[in-house]
Amino acid sequence: MKHNYQKTYSLLPIFTTILLTTFPFYIRAADYYSPSLLNIAGMDTQLTNEDLDVFKENDLAPGDYYVKFYINNNHIFSKEVKFVLMPGDNGTKTLIPCFSLIEWESFGIDFHNPQSIEQECFNINRIEYMKSYLDLNTSVYSLSIPQAMINKKRINEIEEKKWDNGIPAVFINYSFSSFNRYEHGKFDDNYYGNIQTKVNFDAWRFRNYSTWSNNANEKNKWNNISNTISRNINVIKSELTLGNLYTSSQLFDSFKFKGVKLATDRQMEPYDLTNYAPSVNGIANSESVVTIVQNDQVIYKKSVPAGPFEITDYYPMSNGGNLYVSVQESNGSEVNFIVPFSSIAFLERKGSIKYSLASGKYDGNNKGDGTYINEAEIYYGLTDYVTIFSGVLLANDYQAYAFGSGFNLGNIGAITADIVHSKANLTNDVLNGNAFRVNYSKRIELTNTSVTLAGFRHFDTDFLNINDAFSYDEKYQSNNDKLKNEYTLSLTQPIFNNSSSINLNTVVYQYSSGNKQQSYNAGFNSNINRITYSIYYTYSKGQQFNHDNKSAYNLNLNMSVPFDLFDRSMHVNYGISTDDQHRTLQTARLSGNYGESYRGNWDIYQSYGDKGVGYAGGLSTAYRSSYAVMNAGYAYSEHSKNLNYGISGAFVGTQYGVVLAPSMQETSALILTKGAQGVGVINGQSVETNSSGLAIVPGIAPYRKNTLAIDTKTLPEDTEIENNIINNVIPTKGALILADFEAKKGYKILFKLKHSTYKELPVGAKAIEEDGTTHLVSNFNTLYLVTEKPTGKIKINWKNEGVYESCSMDYNVEHNLSNNGLYLINSDCR
Repeated sequence: MKHNYQKTYSLLPIFTTILLTTFPFYIRAADYYSPSLLNIAGMDTQLTNEDLDVFKENDLAPGDYYVKFYINNNHIFSKEVKFVLMPGDNGTKTLIPCFSLIEWESFGIDFHNPQSIEQECFNINRIEYMKSYLDLNTSVYSLSIPQAMINKKRINEIEEKKWDNGIPAVFINYSFSSFNRYEHGKFDDNYYGNIQTKVNFDAWRFRNYSTWSNNANEKNKWNNISNTISRNINVIKSELTLGNLYTSSQLFDSFKFKGVKLATDRQMEPYDLTNYAPSVNGIANSESVVTIVQNDQVIYKKSVPAGPFEITDYYPMSNGGNLYVSVQESNGSEVNFIVPFSSIAFLERKGSIKYSLASGKYDGNNKGDGTYINEAEIYYGLTDYVTIFSGVLLANDYQAYAFGSGFNLGNIGAITADIVHSKANLTNDVLNGNAFRVNYSKRIELTNTSVTLAGFRHFDTDFLNINDAFSYDEKYQSNNDKLKNEYTLSLTQPIFNNSSSINLNTVVYQYSSGNKQQSYNAGFNSNINRITYSIYYTYSKGQQFNHDNKSAYNLNLNMSVPFDLFDRSMHVNYGISTDDQHRTLQTARLSGNYGESYRGNWDIYQSYGDKGVGYAGGLSTAYRSSYAVMNAGYAYSEHSKNLNYGISGAFVGTQYGVVLAPSMQETSALILTKGAQGVGVINGQSVETNSSGLAIVPGIAPYRKNTLAIDTKTLPEDTEIENNIINNVIPTKGALILADFEAKKGYKILFKLKHSTYKELPVGAKAIEEDGTTHLVSNFNTLYLVTEKPTGKIKINWKNEGVYESCSMDYNVEHNLSNNGLYLINSDCR
């Protein structure tokens, strides 16, 4: 079959044309040339962005350019900036932004003894170790300066201004399940569902949680569990919430109420300030590098100027381990010292305040319902090593007061102690009691042992928490066995070069009658190459764990062996257990995945036990599509058969359209690609755009920089995206932020222009489509554009020696064949 191809373009002119049509002088209106256009048929390689760097123009003209402005990879702003030529120390002039000293400092830069502070354009070329580049093809100006000159507080303030409350949206998360059981000749069908409805408007978040059930006892029963309205209050780093709530106190027992809560939200703090850490102070005799090492790992390194320094913006690795600090001077000398460090809940950084306020009506489904309550607590970092805290809980017939302190004792460990006094006005009596608590945490560096929590709590006989006080039955409680003491311990010991670990967890309850309830759990985890195995032992005694008040134990051994079959990852698991009744249970399991991008998973198991345990088995599968998650399973035993299936997902409605998604977490992003369907999102598992070019990326981090990216290999041929990565997206909690990749959808055309009079049309001549869309003519009589119209007319205007001239041309892409989505057209402009 004979094909009527258009004239074949030689490879070199096409490369040269595209690469040289990126002159910076016209960047504000210049068109973007995707590197994918250089994928010429028959070629196995593609010129990457790195290859294009060699064609950048360094000798740029001073002027005003629209740029995305970065300092040390932190995005400061995007706007038009005046660039001027200024000399460096070597006398070479380079383009720099024209800002005064005050403006530069507002961007988060600290200048030490600056020169020429009155200049309109402060010369940053004089900064030692300063590097910068201006890439007008991507409209980026990036400045790199020594870390010691960065004002971290100012950078954090700049980032706070970029917090994005997102777009207005309505979300519906749903989950429906069916559980069908056949046993002893009878069927038992149970259906369950839950719906979470969310509405976002600016910073406000409305949330509703409802459940539905249908079984023999409840026919089509709906329950409205909770309704809340919340928003962030940035100025005080707090969250305000109204509705059906639970208190989040660390000093008092939590309870349900209807009202309002205002509390510190640590997520709003910079990442390196969210957890407790003592400040690192010292004196540098010259420009120095400070390094902090914890548990043999470098966790922080920063250059500091000569003089006193204080470092607070580091993030400790764990709850324990002293900080080994070295200060390396410019002359090579080194000073070393140790900052003692142990941490535990309740500890705050020096000068830091955390608080929680709650007010409303008690809602505990007992006689206390409707009682007005008020609760407040506050934590304050008194020094680097001492935190004090206090709380109060007030109601008509109940009051409680709490006081305590926490201490970082360095090598000794970290400890907190608090006391709570309660007063309950009962029908026939007034009970006053105290509860005392001590918690301890320590990492033993010599053995690498972590005692994550060792606690003791004592309760007076007359002490009551608010839930017990409001449900108190004096006739029943007079003979009730009350909790007197509580002991807890959690310990972790890595062994064999941290490839294995031993874990121990213990809890013991002592009652006023002398009765005890005990639970001990010990475990060992390890691996041999890819094979993992574990041994667990549990021991319990007391009526809370078994009704006959005898001891019970269980010993488990589990092993998992991964392997690959048919290019798929699979696992074989085997487990065996025995208990105090000398019964043995063995279970074998095989699991794996299937589908594109491993969207589906399956699992098959079979177990057998002796001495009346019997056999059991089953199989299950789940598949995560772009719109929902579906699951099904079947299980059987000697006496019953079970079938279950379900579906879960989310509906999201916005001004840009409706999206179905497999899940919708509290903070998410809406991907927009202007109608391009099937575009894969790198950040999201099994996420791709729908027919409207929309997709949801769930679970992005609130108040943190997020990067969103799309897979350019999945772009349709008629779609072009200048930048497939969006950086520095900072959502507030619960926000749905818009990530618009500014896709251009249409016909990609590269014109080779001819004119009867002019051999070369002027670079920068305006090419205007019929709808007014403007493009610019580039070097070598080339014009590149993306248009939605397969046919049309283009008019080109330019100025020649003060005289305006023009020509026009018609085009029709249907008369041409595309090469990887690019139409190459020869056109006469008349």
